[in-house]
Amino acid sequence: MLKARVNNETWMIQQPHHAQVSGFLAAHWGGPNGFVRPGFEKNATHPAKWRDEIVLGIAEHDNGWWETEAMPRFSANDGLPVGVGEAAPLTEENEFGAWHAGGFERWFIGIDRLEAHHPYAALLTSMHAYWLYAVVFEDLHTEDTDLRRHFVFGSPEVAKGLVSDEPKARAFLAELSNVQAKLIGRIAKDPTMARVLEPEYLDNHARLLQLFDSMSLYLALNDTDTHELPHVPRGGWHDRITLTWKRLDDRTIGLDPYPFDTEGLVVSMPARIVPDTPSCSDQPMSRFLASPLQSIEFRFVPLS
Repeated sequence: MLKARVNNETWMIQQPHHAQVSGFLAAHWGGPNGFVRPGFEKNATHPAKWRDEIVLGIAEHDNGWWETEAMPRFSANDGLPVGVGEAAPLTEENEFGAWHAGGFERWFIGIDRLEAHHPYAALLTSMHAYWLYAVVFEDLHTEDTDLRRHFVFGSPEVAKGLVSDEPKARAFLAELSNVQAKLIGRIAKDPTMARVLEPEYLDNHARLLQLFDSMSLYLALNDTDTHELPHVPRGGWHDRITLTWKRLDDRTIGLDPYPFDTEGLVVSMPARIVPDTPSCSDQPMSRFLASPLQSIEFRFVPLS
């Protein structure tokens, strides 16, 4: 669950819903200022097919959370579902505690759902999971590790917060590597998809997943900071820029350079908005579910 305090209410956004917003952004990426639609990079062999797989993988990268989100744990602090990263002792009520205690299986649930019919989407999801944790371990780094760091979770101090049990995390990464090898073997046999495995394409698409995931997180968590987002692919993996993100007002974000196919792109984030005034008779689940699912609208505009 993603959780943000805004004025006198709390936004509660389920992980799969946030991921679908990431997919919406991916589907509108490209057009102005040299930005290329995902899958349409130079010399792509089947760009329309590639684009469908990329956008699907980005939109569904958190679908392994559905079971967890259906039965959330509730915080004793506010009676609401515990949010990812919410400050609390490392107990079963802390969402990071669940990650430490075996939340890795959520990634395999999501990958398994995709792999039968969409192995490239599954591969992108697996790479996203891999680089959340692998940046913590120096022996797993490559010479260009900074290009793999998540915009929100990738800094050394934050990434380490995702790993409290290093042996368990290493075992997860090893198993994930085996899954990736099998997926790559399947994709390599598909004449429409084989070339997408070349690093200039695969690295590009994995980085875009990190970008859209971060953009959607900034919206869901009501992040009001200005961000300089480094190593953002524009024309492809070998044409990267720094993208400036700036909140102009409560619902408007300015981007420089502007990357979307629609100026004034409107984005709708599904959320339960819970007021600070619960009924004394409300139990936590009833209070949460009594709050209607709403759409919080944001708009992207050119910054300059």
